[in-house]
Amino acid sequence: MEQNPVENWINTDKKLNDLIIEIESTNKTLTEKAEIAFERLSELYEIPRMPSDIVENEFDDEEDFDGVTDQRSLFEEHALLKYLADENEDPRGTALSAAFHLLNDYRVDLFQVAEKEFGKNIPENCKIGIKGEGYNGEVVFPQKESISWFDLGCKIMKQIN
Repeated sequence: MEQNPVENWINTDKKLNDLIIEIESTNKTLTEKAEIAFERLSELYEIPRMPSDIVENEFDDEEDFDGVTDQRSLFEEHALLKYLADENEDPRGTALSAAFHLLNDYRVDLFQVAEKEFGKNIPENCKIGIKGEGYNGEVVFPQKESISWFDLGCKIMKQIN
């Protein structure tokens, strides 16, 4: 049987393994452990925590930078994974998976997120917003709420189709 890539990462990366042991040795709830993991993974692997942490200088010529990048923050990827996850999903695994995605150039497919919300009736110019802070990111759909993404308190908004 093939090993889960996240399990393989845990088993082969000493820094990660030590971090998990440290977090698991606390008397915190699963959610609290996941919140700690979210913050510490961002620091340990220098993953942008929030959209505002994505470095615009990744582009050689700043004059050509238009504010659009494929890079995602841990906040974004985690919120998207959390939205797609089952209700009883282990929150620690979701935080680890989000970090794994970003370190390995995986990204949640935004069409999957829209399909979970709208089924086969995805609206034209569908917008997916993410509001909150850090570990507590939450996916919202401004068109469904009939409120602008800014008024919903979104840190970032993506448009698909």
